[in-house]
Amino acid sequence: MPILPTPSASAPSATKTARRVGVIDTARGVALLAMALYHGSWDLTYLGLADFDLFGDPLWLAARTGILGSFLILSGLSLVLAAEGGIDRRRFLRRFALLVLAAAGVSAVSVVMFPDSPIVFGVLHHMAVASLLGLALLRLPWPGLLLLGVAVIALGETITLPLFDEPWLRWIGLMTFEPESNDYVPLFPWFGGFLFGMALGRLWRPGPEKTPGGAVGRGFAWAGRHSLAVYLLHQPVLFGTLSLLAMGIGADPADVRSFQTSCVATCTSSGGEMAHCTATCRCVADDLNRAGLWSDFVHDRLSADAARKVDGVIQSCGSR
Repeated sequence: MPILPTPSASAPSATKTARRVGVIDTARGVALLAMALYHGSWDLTYLGLADFDLFGDPLWLAARTGILGSFLILSGLSLVLAAEGGIDRRRFLRRFALLVLAAAGVSAVSVVMFPDSPIVFGVLHHMAVASLLGLALLRLPWPGLLLLGVAVIALGETITLPLFDEPWLRWIGLMTFEPESNDYVPLFPWFGGFLFGMALGRLWRPGPEKTPGGAVGRGFAWAGRHSLAVYLLHQPVLFGTLSLLAMGIGADPADVRSFQTSCVATCTSSGGEMAHCTATCRCVADDLNRAGLWSDFVHDRLSADAARKVDGVIQSCGSR
């Protein structure tokens, strides 16, 4: 499942007490809402409650790019503004450690829930690396940051090299294929957005204006100030709630729908009747779920004994 970053967790604080900028907190809160809506759409599709073409429809692809890009820009901007009075190393390292721990936690959960598409270098991992690289580039003027951002995006969109297909280099980008992952945000081209935010921070010096938008704006600003917590909690809440709804109405999750489609196609191409093939494939999916074999079956992790049980289920369903 695609997951978006929390830039405020990666920005170091100034030596003096860091001042909050209401408009930035509010913008970050709005981006969090957009992220939650996108993730909710992914959850609905995965759980069989909707059928959004998130990875094929240009509008959905543009939405993901816009949401992720807004977080990266805000993060780069926050880094520059926070560093105006000098870097508080202790506070930066504490926040950096929290970000790394959060990224590690997301990876661990993804390996358990989605073993075929784990999150190895997602947005949180990207933000951790980007914050360190950003520190090294703080002295660059805005034209240099802007040009470097353009170069990073251009290279990421045009250059592919087999060298970067190696698992230990995939975090850089420039691969010849897209890895199987629910969240993959390599340095190239995405670090370009972070650099654009840093360039904006060089050009714009926000004043002490109040949070815009009244009570609604204050709500968004509150979420923006606690973006890491909101990010970590929103998806478990969304996914858990929608999973209960899907179970309650009997919706088929994505892996069941995919199996049903391919199973029926294989069966009918072998001469089976559509009605019989549909019923047989449904029987196989239901019986494997009841036997606790479904997950290992769809992820190709069956032991020899489990494979024999699966064969028995298929034969039993086919003879009904």
